[in-house]
Amino acid sequence: HVLAPCAHQAPCPLVQPDWCHFSRRVARSRLHRLAKDADVPWEDEKFIYVAASRDGPTSHQARVLAPPKSGSGKVLLKLCQDDGTATERLFTKRDGADFKLARRLDWGDRLDNIAK
Repeated sequence: HVLAPCAHQAPCPLVQPDWCHFSRRVARSRLHRLAKDADVPWEDEKFIYVAASRDGPTSHQARVLAPPKSGSGKVLLKLCQDDGTATERLFTKRDGADFKLARRLDWGDRLDNIAK
């Protein structure tokens, strides 16, 4: 059983050129900056992972597939859903507690404790 990053056991819903990956900012050493002829002391590295288990998952939660797009009083999240689909979901201030939780989510996070 696939536990992560997928929230489902179905084929990946993303179509090319999109692909399921995540990004983290890492520091560059002085030697690394010289080798790459770079000015900034950091680099955004993309990565993919798969976590699997013989036991099935206890619960499936949607996962954030891209950096959240925030605006005044709103957050748009691209999600991989537990039903095997990829969708976008808009949270606004009217969503109350769900909006407050959605504002704190980042690329790769699960949507725990948010109403469907």
